[in-house]
Amino acid sequence: MLLRTLLRSSAAVYVIPLLILFIMTAIGRDLTAWTTAGYWPSATGSSLHSLPFISTISAGLAAWEGARLTQGKVFGQTAARSPLAITTPVLAPVVLGGLLTSLTALLLSANAAGVGAGLPDLAMLLTVALMITMNTLLGFCAGMRWRAVISVPVALVGAFFLNAYPVSWSIVWLRHLIGGGMADCCAVDQVLDTRALWPVALFAGGLILACLIGITYRTSSRTIAAMTGSVIIGVGLAVATAIPIPVTPVADRPTGELVCEKASDTTVCLWPEVSSTDKIRPSVAAVRQKLADAGIETSDRFTMAATPKQGEAKLGIGTKPRGADVVAGVALSLMPALPACAQNGPYPAAPAQPPTAAWLLLTAGMPAEALSGRFDPATVELANRIRTLPREEQNAWYQFNNQAMQGCSTTPQIVPAGLSR
Repeated sequence: MLLRTLLRSSAAVYVIPLLILFIMTAIGRDLTAWTTAGYWPSATGSSLHSLPFISTISAGLAAWEGARLTQGKVFGQTAARSPLAITTPVLAPVVLGGLLTSLTALLLSANAAGVGAGLPDLAMLLTVALMITMNTLLGFCAGMRWRAVISVPVALVGAFFLNAYPVSWSIVWLRHLIGGGMADCCAVDQVLDTRALWPVALFAGGLILACLIGITYRTSSRTIAAMTGSVIIGVGLAVATAIPIPVTPVADRPTGELVCEKASDTTVCLWPEVSSTDKIRPSVAAVRQKLADAGIETSDRFTMAATPKQGEAKLGIGTKPRGADVVAGVALSLMPALPACAQNGPYPAAPAQPPTAAWLLLTAGMPAEALSGRFDPATVELANRIRTLPREEQNAWYQFNNQAMQGCSTTPQIVPAGLSR
């Protein structure tokens, strides 16, 4: 088939531009609102919010093409080419149009993230290609079976249900069959867990193979058995690999990518995507010195790694932090992690967390007015009052609450004894 004939007769040529316009206007905010600045995996993950819509339209277009060929009795004529050879050029504009729309979504997310040199996450791109191909073939098979008036609505509704709904269900492994968990990847200290690719590859691969068998061979008991076996094996293996994967399939980013440099006597390890590093490292050292002047010891090594090593402190900042963010990143590294006992039982130290955190921020040099957006007025007032006490009383109060927050058996001291008198 000539290229100009193919393009003139394909419904994708007319529908895909409308789909691209829909992606840019209707869900553009979803593609750009939660990206991590400068980080390619985050931009790639955010672009996957468009995948359910792209897959749905691909299935509907393919159903139309399948019904058109079947109604024209193309497959019933004397074969000069195989059914697959006939099908491939007809579906190529649908698949390529879906990929082009996905590329548009990726460019929107990448522009919002302000990414620099680098590449999108290849596992996510492969997921996009597999899902678009799978939905296209499923829609085409529906079109081969029913007239367009039935197959197109069935393909549209079925594809949207398959691609959009599992993410909202409480059965976590279902979303991993369609790559639904990847859209929440990734914070700057995370990468995609490569295990997330296997359920998609197996699920899509099984259905793709079943469709190819159905297109290539005439309907017979052997064909139906082969298609059924392909679906059962593919889906079964996909479910088995999806069950162990958590809600968000991410892993810690390799720490070898961190850039570690010293400022004064403090080593600060930052990710390459972080901007203004020449200001951040001295700021970390200055905040650490303020805490030391108040009698609070901190680590001399701060890192943005997801899991700090022994002797390191977690620096919880974004890729474009402001001055207050750096103060908070250093000061709040002194807050204990939630103990395991708090997950399944009472945690009496919970009321001490807000005033302790507020006091740490004030002690580290954050202005009181900057706390108004982080804590309620009563907590800020209490933290300010605690700051009026002698240093020894403040530190004793902090150390007591710090120990209380590390377990579930000690009642904290919300108000220091010095303020109770």
